Amino acid sequence: MKKLIFVLLAIAVMVFPLAALNSVSSLLPYLGDANLKLMTDEGMSLSNSTLVDGIMHLVPIGSKIAQRAIEASGEDNSFTVALTGFTAYPESWSSLSQEERMVKLLNMMTAVSKQEGAMYISRTAGNKPKVLLEKSYCISDLSKSNSKIDDPVYDSVPESLTLYAYQKDNRFGGNTFVVEYTCTDREILMKITNHTAMKFMGITCVPEGKLSMYIDAFCTEEGIVISGLATVYDRKPTVNLVFYTVDIAESFKRRIMGLKDKFIENIME
Repeated sequence: MKKLIFVLLAIAVMVFPLAALNSVSSLLPYLGDANLKLMTDEGMSLSNSTLVDGIMHLVPIGSKIAQRAIEASGEDNSFTVALTGFTAYPESWSSLSQEERMVKLLNMMTAVSKQEGAMYISRTAGNKPKVLLEKSYCISDLSKSNSKIDDPVYDSVPESLTLYAYQKDNRFGGNTFVVEYTCTDREILMKITNHTAMKFMGITCVPEGKLSMYIDAFCTEEGIVISGLATVYDRKPTVNLVFYTVDIAESFKRRIMGLKDKFIENIME
């Protein structure tokens, strides 16, 4: 069954029509009615990984993030965690054209400073929320984490663009990232690649350039499907230290979850 889904989604990426916006159920047909209801009506996120049952059912068919999920599903020496969620359009967007919606989405996704304060649920703290991203801002120079600049503002949506960012989180400290955006008339895919090695207690957990993290916003009839992927190359899902095991897979699942939740929070402001 998993192989069949993989093949059908690969075909859909090539032939999915670009006309009116599609329904959530048509874009995520392999979630099942119960999971769709949990996601759209109750605001739950659904997640999985290439380490377990696969990820293809979690991405909209015909989307750019589906292309990336197909690639990730076939890669050796890597693992990928994935999730998907949903938010309805804010009431204030009801009179906007699709083009105007996309401009708003782009400016929210390029507002790197608004990712600061993203939260996650900490199991070690008794399943309580904790701040994930302590600092987040755009920089002008990848080699200088203090070269802080304002978030860009756009009045139209280009096909692609690239930003540099600095983020400090509570697991891997401060790091710089290359952030690339690819846009269509209904989708914005954000790719985040680490420019510096991500370390925990001085131990390199993710070498430079070995993290590819994606956040995708896909417009539908009912609202926005927000999907996330995080792929780590040439690493096992855990790193064993003397007195502690770093669960890299879980760390990046929390990270894309926190970014997804923060993005939805910003949309609803």
